[in-house]
Amino acid sequence: MPTVYKRCDCPDQNRPKKGGCRHSWSYNRTKSDGNRTRATLPDSVGLTEAQAQAALDGIGPGATPEPVKANLTFGQWAADWLGRRRATETTVEKYEISIRLHLHPRWGKQRLRTIEKRQVEAWVQELEANENLANSTALNHWKVFKSVIKDALQNGQITSNPTYEVEGPYVGASEWYVFTPDECWAIYDEFPHRYRLIPMLGFACGTRQAEAFGVCDDVIDTDRKLLTVRRQVLKVKETKYRPHLVERLKTSPRLSSKEAPMPSFLQDALEEHMERFPPLLTENIVWEHRKKVDDCRRTTARALFWTPYKNLMSGNYFNDYLWRPTMRKLGIKDENGGLPTFHDLRHTFISTCLQNNIPEHTVAAWVGDSVEELRRTYSHLLRNHVDTHGAVAARLTARPQPSSAVAAA
Repeated sequence: MPTVYKRCDCPDQNRPKKGGCRHSWSYNRTKSDGNRTRATLPDSVGLTEAQAQAALDGIGPGATPEPVKANLTFGQWAADWLGRRRATETTVEKYEISIRLHLHPRWGKQRLRTIEKRQVEAWVQELEANENLANSTALNHWKVFKSVIKDALQNGQITSNPTYEVEGPYVGASEWYVFTPDECWAIYDEFPHRYRLIPMLGFACGTRQAEAFGVCDDVIDTDRKLLTVRRQVLKVKETKYRPHLVERLKTSPRLSSKEAPMPSFLQDALEEHMERFPPLLTENIVWEHRKKVDDCRRTTARALFWTPYKNLMSGNYFNDYLWRPTMRKLGIKDENGGLPTFHDLRHTFISTCLQNNIPEHTVAAWVGDSVEELRRTYSHLLRNHVDTHGAVAARLTARPQPSSAVAAA
């Protein structure tokens, strides 16, 4: 195996620093005619000896190192990176939108090798200062940018990562509305009978909106009083923007299903609903990881919720014709005067569980989140548990009281 070396007299050739050795590394290779010759390792300026040797070791025997494209732009490599993604179509579509509308105008024409850390830091400040850009959206752009840069580094297109130790845009704590029990039941009473079970699934089991739409009669276990959530109704590019019942959770493939306890009032409401509005048979797409929807296996299931046009319930119809009119009629608004969303019912369920001392790992299993995600989102509620459990913890480590016999002696 050939070894890299330098023929220069620079004092810092093995540990190049700023302003130090600017020469490339060399190695000896055998040509096809059997003669040995000295060759230069492309794009090795600024590499340490160990890095240069690792790059050389990755080259096959007899192969010539492929030179880095000096004029390769961020836009060109971002397009290459996007073409190799194996995520869901929805995720890839979000990546494409981020690159096309935000990253390409800023970085598209700049050569990858010329992107500097100071430029990246200035760009992050621009993201934070942009009042027309939500912090969470800026963070998503940052994540895509970092992924493209990291991929370029791993494929040898750049020799250093300009995003290294650069903190992304600041994202403040999430704000949401927590409904009172009176408000939850007022929503239930105000909703049309055919759909009033949907908000109840939100505040009684913590389901997401699409998961509530996808509840079928085969996931209701009345004996164990458990609701199994494993489907959702999707209306995205993957389903040609028509609502389809898909056997898949938002957190797939990490989690294929989750179980939540059914309160007695929910169980009674489910039985009443299915008697009054019998579930209808529909196609069920059994989603498989890294497969397109068209290639997935099909089965059937009996869904509980349908629009008046015999379509599966979708977010647009529910929010425009049911949820928002109900919020306005009841006069429920958040601190900024906006209307709470269905997702706030899920926050209400989680907050209520945590405030009543249900262990966080149990709540995480019910709602299909990781404990880390739960801690990050609801840290303020977990901090409040200090008042509840602090005295108990203090007693566990307090100095033991002397026994009566020892005290008498």
